[in-house]
Amino acid sequence: MSAVVLATVLLSAGWAVPGATAAPATVPQFLLVGGTASGNVAVMSMEPDGALRKVDGSPFPVGAGVLSLAVAPHGRTVYVTQAGVRKVTGYRIDDQGALHPIPGADVATDGVPVTSVLSPDGSLLFVAVGGLPGHISSYSVAASGALTPIASTAVAGTSAIPMVTVDPNGRYLRFVSAVDGSISSFAIGPGGALTALGSPVPGGVLPVNPGTTPDGRFIYVSNEQGSNVSGYSIGPDGRMTSTPGSPYSTGGMPHGAEITGDGRRLYIPEVSGGRVSGFSIGADGALTPLAGSPYPAPPGTGPGRVLLSDDERHLYAADVLTTTVTSKVHTFDVRPDGSLTPSALPSVDTGTVVADGPVLVKTP
Repeated sequence: MSAVVLATVLLSAGWAVPGATAAPATVPQFLLVGGTASGNVAVMSMEPDGALRKVDGSPFPVGAGVLSLAVAPHGRTVYVTQAGVRKVTGYRIDDQGALHPIPGADVATDGVPVTSVLSPDGSLLFVAVGGLPGHISSYSVAASGALTPIASTAVAGTSAIPMVTVDPNGRYLRFVSAVDGSISSFAIGPGGALTALGSPVPGGVLPVNPGTTPDGRFIYVSNEQGSNVSGYSIGPDGRMTSTPGSPYSTGGMPHGAEITGDGRRLYIPEVSGGRVSGFSIGADGALTPLAGSPYPAPPGTGPGRVLLSDDERHLYAADVLTTTVTSKVHTFDVRPDGSLTPSALPSVDTGTVVADGPVLVKTP
């Protein structure tokens, strides 16, 4: 009896055939870009070869002034911070990449929200709100994605453009005040309670978009008007001290840092320079330029946010400013030594306008 006939007989009789189980379904991965001026969010599927493809219906309208996107650890919820309409909205991402509002996840803020960040386990959402003083609005996140207010924590000083991040261990929160040029640190307690860790540390001129190494040892803050990046060591108590040689020179208008999974390399986009700077991270946190750095983006573009693919073979750069009005995502290939070269993969027009702030994210 042939193998095909035998398998047919066994299956018709209700027998399972070893090795004949269906392959597990591939979970789609998406890259999202927020449009600050256009009030929308572009969604692109990430193909196995690193190529990006816009999903049907993209970009999706949300609200004016998109300055931050925060993706949940399970990858099927994104929270969109909308400064223009003063609210944060949660959306479910379906298997085709379309966005659907989540009931109970549309919350108004008592001030202008700038950036939002989730705790590593996705149970808490922290929103940086500008003002005199600025403050942090904290929310608990239900399994459905709905948000429930917890507390409001004041941050001394003037915080017109505040940016917030949480350390990978989930123990500390950093609040970067661009106007004051300072960085405040908080310990995250039970239920999301925030306790200040001493006085703020000084940043540079218009500090923005902090990035932390995966092991939580170092944090890097780009100084948009200082043309440099400040590095800090994070102590066991969460307090920050400058790394040797900090700040480190970059080109004009540096934005958010992207760090490799092993914590050994860092990439920073330069908006007015139209380039991406690459650095190696030393054992003490000091930065050294990579070979050939900085790396030019396509002419007429100003990258403001960069993101590595999971396999770290590609680096994606989204425009803040561009001569073509709508922002594009450009792809670099990452060489074994960490240096960058333009990819043969095409740039993708997102249909968004001005992708400013931490608005380039991917699903797990």
